[in-house]
Amino acid sequence: MSATPALSARPANALPIWTDGRSLYTELPGPDSRPVIIRYPLTTSGLSSALGLIRSRTYDYSGHAHIPHEPTNQPGTPAQRDNARAILRRMGLLG
Repeated sequence: MSATPALSARPANALPIWTDGRSLYTELPGPDSRPVIIRYPLTTSGLSSALGLIRSRTYDYSGHAHIPHEPTNQPGTPAQRDNARAILRRMGLLG
């Protein structure tokens, strides 16, 4: 019996987080397996927001990540979210 090596030791609920020295970024799986990148200020509150995103992730029984779409879990105002959706549509990331 042979073992198949893992592509990553990262657990299923892990999110990649990085910085460019000015901002903090995190990547989420998006529609059609395209990544969605969220930018935060490179401050303690930005890091706190990014960590809050990780805490908000839940999993169904198949192991797939699910982020609840409740108003309390969404950053920004409704107008800001509408603007973000419009930008994502123009970029072809949302239908």
